[in-house]
This record gives sequence, C-alpha cells and structure tokens, in this order.
Amino acid sequence: MKLSWSHKLFFRVNAQVGKRKWVDGLMYFCAHWLIYIIGIMAMWWGAFSLVDEQPDLFVGFIKLLLTGLVLAEILSYGIALLWRHPRPYIEFPHIKYILKPVESWKSFPSDHTIFSFIFALITIHIGAPLVLSGLLIVLAMLVAYGRVYVGVHYPRDIVGGLFLAVVFALGAPWLLEYVTQPMYNVIGLFF
Repeated sequence: MKLSWSHKLFFRVNAQVGKRKWVDGLMYFCAHWLIYIIGIMAMWWGAFSLVDEQPDLFVGFIKLLLTGLVLAEILSYGIALLWRHPRPYIEFPHIKYILKPVESWKSFPSDHTIFSFIFALITIHIGAPLVLSGLLIVLAMLVAYGRVYVGVHYPRDIVGGLFLAVVFALGAPWLLEYVTQPMYNVIGLFF
C-alpha cells in the first residue's frame, strides 16, 4: 500500500506517543477538552465586552457563530457520508492512540478543527483584542495538532476541517443575511 503525505506525517507524529507521559497528557487535554475552553473564552469575551456597550453586536456575534457552526457541521457530515474515511486507529490497528472517540466511521473533515477555528475566526472578525485573537488561534492549532497526536485524525482531516472553518467563518455574514436570518424571521412568526 502506497502511503499518502497525510499517512506519512501521521506516522511521524504517532511515533511520539508514549515517549513522554506529560506530552501525552497535554495532547489528550488539547484534543479532548481544549475545544470547550476556546468556546467559553469566545463567549466570555462577547458577553463581557459586547453585551453592555453593543448588545446588537453581541446578538450578531451569537448568530454568526450559530450560522457558521451549524452549517459547517451539516456540510461536514454530508462530506463524511459521501466520502467515507475511517479513523487512523481503525485503518491501522497497530498504531498507538490515546483517545477513542464514539464515532469510528468519520475521520474527514475534523469537526474539532472546524469548531475551534470557527470560534476563533468569528471572534476575531467581531473585534477581539490582538492578544485574545492570537491566543484563540494558537489554542485552535493545539486542538488540531492534538487530534492527530492522540490518533483520531490524519493531517488531511485537519486541513479539510481548517478549510471548512475558514470558508464558513468568512461566509458567515453572507449566510446569516441570506440563509439563516430569513429562517429566524419565519420561525419568529410562529412564536
């Protein structure tokens, strides 16, 4: 079997598993829990920076996040259903892995990467300070790397997730105006 660039890079990263327990623990944390911290940081910033001074901007921030996250996730699962790729520990049972997710059938694209970068990019788009912006990007990169390190994604899954995150973060204002806001308006008629 000829290995792709993604397989080769995955095996280089996977070779590090088990060499340093503290790195394994850190990467487990990054792969599994850090996504929640990114979301909390983004929401915390929005709640404490926007609610009092610019409540309409905070509502727009929430709508942009929901638009980007939900529509990206729908497309992500659509892609996964059409282009099935098992996770590394399924395709190569001999690899070392630290985390075993619930779903084994969906590897491409990485949903954790999508969510992490959409939270980061939309928060930056709304006007987060430079330090927070940089921190969110670094944390999102740690989530992405952690997913490869713990054995649940190939690098190509991360690239695919990053691509979708950028597309949906940049496209969220347009999608909100022409897709989701009209849906909110129709739903609002009934409540």
